[in-house]
Amino acid sequence: MDAYATAKLGGGRLLLSIAVPCVAENYQRLFLKQMEPYLDFINLMAYDFTGPWSSNAGHQANLYLSTSNPVSTPHNVDSAVTYYLNQSIPANKLILGMPAYGRSFANTAGPGTPYSGHGGGTWENGVWDYKVLPQPEATVYLDRKIGASWSYGRNARVMVSYDTPEVQKIKTEYILSKGLGGAMWWETSGDRKVDDPKGSLIKTVC
Repeated sequence: MDAYATAKLGGGRLLLSIAVPCVAENYQRLFLKQMEPYLDFINLMAYDFTGPWSSNAGHQANLYLSTSNPVSTPHNVDSAVTYYLNQSIPANKLILGMPAYGRSFANTAGPGTPYSGHGGGTWENGVWDYKVLPQPEATVYLDRKIGASWSYGRNARVMVSYDTPEVQKIKTEYILSKGLGGAMWWETSGDRKVDDPKGSLIKTVC
């Protein structure tokens, strides 16, 4: 790539990055120590911890494990970040990915409980852009201990796991405390406009 940049682009260098999982059974398969010298930065896909493959409704992008309701947090961001750091990945090469969408669970009593179906979506069944959340008549909840938020409508019995600006502030503090390289989103079209009074996720962090 360096030779190509010199020959075709008149100098400089091209950046090489990778998007990596944050679920243990997947990231433990990576040859990270061998990969790291060639990578300029590493995007952590710190979302989709739960979804239609899950047995119970749960949080899809929580920072920490829930000790009071562990079924609701089968995976967590901090465990993944700790693993990558322990593999000698420089902290400033790690970019924390965050969702600009929510994953929904229908016919459920909320986090950690069974569900049936997903109840529609913006562009895929069970996936809602952040900019259309919360759904009508749903209440938004925040658990600061695990760094997660969600909405739940008691009449509709639908839970949607998604990041609010409050959670993104918690994650920003986490990024700074760990010395990580920054943040990224999947994907930006799901965010609200920067002047939206309900809050833009990207503006909150940046």
